[in-house]
Amino acid sequence: MSAAILIVDDHPLVPMALGSMIEQHLTALRVIHAGNLRQARAAYQVEADLTATILDLRLPDTAGLEGLAELRALRPDVPVLVYTALESEPLRRNALSGGAAAVIGKTELPQVLIGAINEVLAASGDKTINGSSTPGRENAELSPRQRQIWQAVADGLSNQEIALRYGISLNTTKAHVREMLQRLGVRNRTEAATLYLRRARLRP
Repeated sequence: MSAAILIVDDHPLVPMALGSMIEQHLTALRVIHAGNLRQARAAYQVEADLTATILDLRLPDTAGLEGLAELRALRPDVPVLVYTALESEPLRRNALSGGAAAVIGKTELPQVLIGAINEVLAASGDKTINGSSTPGRENAELSPRQRQIWQAVADGLSNQEIALRYGISLNTTKAHVREMLQRLGVRNRTEAATLYLRRARLRP
């Protein structure tokens, strides 16, 4: 049986849309759906080939990060990507601390989710992925300085603080940040920081 990805969301349209997108980009994955945490637990018990889970934080039988904690306890081997409309920096950090492989807002572009799925599967050694990834994310070629600045952005530093840290001008810093965002294929500093922290979590 082919590897499966579980979408846990009680809104009927979200799994349909996500499932169609995943099947289009990652054709080797079989998409299954659970409308609540109880159904997700059942899927965890019967789906031996479950390779990842996409989890909404608002479910009829749980709320917040409780569902994440329960699923991680049931199957620590299955990475969980939190996909939520509850977008805040404290929530993102708490979810990552709680074992989420990634946190993606529902306002993000679809490519962000596909890129995150590719990354967690690649990190877990899953070779069933069918080729598609977010442009620029998997093979982003950053200069050593841009990698330093990427880390600084993830640390929450402003352009002025980055310039002071590395002894470069503010204009040079801005240019590096613009180029870094473009090469990573992200829209803003928040997405760049999220990507950095996610890869740091997945790094052995």
